[in-house]
Amino acid sequence: MMAMTKRERVERTLACRETDRVPLYDLLRNDAVFAHFNGGRLPALAINEETAAELQRIAGQAVSAMLDMTRSVGFGPLEEKKYVDRFGFVWHDSPFEKTSWLVSRPFDDEAGAAEFLAGWIERMREDTATITRNPTAHRESYHHAFLDTQARIGDTVNLLAQHGIGLDDIRHLLGLELFSYLVADDCSLISEALEVCTERNIAECHAVADAGLSPVVLTYGDIAYKNRLLHSPEFLRAEFFPRLARLNAAWHEHGLLCLFHSDGYLMEVMDDLVAAGIDGLNPIEIVAGMSLKEVRERYPRLFLAGGIDMSQLLSRGTPEEVRETCRQAIRDAYPGYFMGSTTEADNSCRLENLLAMYEMAQESLSS
Repeated sequence: MMAMTKRERVERTLACRETDRVPLYDLLRNDAVFAHFNGGRLPALAINEETAAELQRIAGQAVSAMLDMTRSVGFGPLEEKKYVDRFGFVWHDSPFEKTSWLVSRPFDDEAGAAEFLAGWIERMREDTATITRNPTAHRESYHHAFLDTQARIGDTVNLLAQHGIGLDDIRHLLGLELFSYLVADDCSLISEALEVCTERNIAECHAVADAGLSPVVLTYGDIAYKNRLLHSPEFLRAEFFPRLARLNAAWHEHGLLCLFHSDGYLMEVMDDLVAAGIDGLNPIEIVAGMSLKEVRERYPRLFLAGGIDMSQLLSRGTPEEVRETCRQAIRDAYPGYFMGSTTEADNSCRLENLLAMYEMAQESLSS
């Protein structure tokens, strides 16, 4: 088969058609990989515009060299620090972990959580009104940022959006315990919050959708963990799946496909997810009990992304173990398979293992 462009390879994989080689999709957050594709070095971290711009360039360069498709391109925080946001939440930034996490909240009881959520709902409504009042301005601003990222990653396909219905945001901000109390005692408030977030993201979809920029978006909601769901099927069927279906339908209206992301074991509700209009599934978390082979056999029309464990294999295994796992993944899931880690290639992953996965994706399927 003739060599394909990344866009051609991605679009054929989205359609579960044969390709010249298996494309690689990942969220790249690994300093060793960044350094590898930058001649083996990174600048010292410093809080200034020059360093930030250089690290963004290096991160984009690595994505361009390594991946066929990606999302959320960047280097991550540049300084280990704690800070307080305007709502009183205390956050911690970590350059090594490549993320921020919530340290403490400005409330510690159900009443405080409900008061905060009511304000969050109003802010979300205001955001939606801003988008719908002037969708052209929102589109121009959004596309400017998207194209700026695209310029740094070359011809690697970048997912146009990452949209949920608010479940992850609300659960994270409130904490699982207070979230659960509100679901039990006043689910109408949680339901209202999910609804306004869904409406906001549908409004953004209609403002910014452009299949010429990217053929696919991420719709998401972490609804499971190892071997089981985080929420009851009844809650998900009442509050999550109908809104996810509306969000997917909005993107489909503009000709874009929807890659659904949730960590954990999803088989109990896979039929619900397919009925909600997902086109693909990520990350197929093997250590949580998921199986590429089972998902492919049961849902042959879905494109799949992930399946190469990052929590143990890519972080602790050997390159040959990675290669054999990749070979098996191809046997189990191709065509319609994007090889990649189970969510992200972060600093826990060994360089030699990530390069082994990259090399396996580069092998021609006809060789």
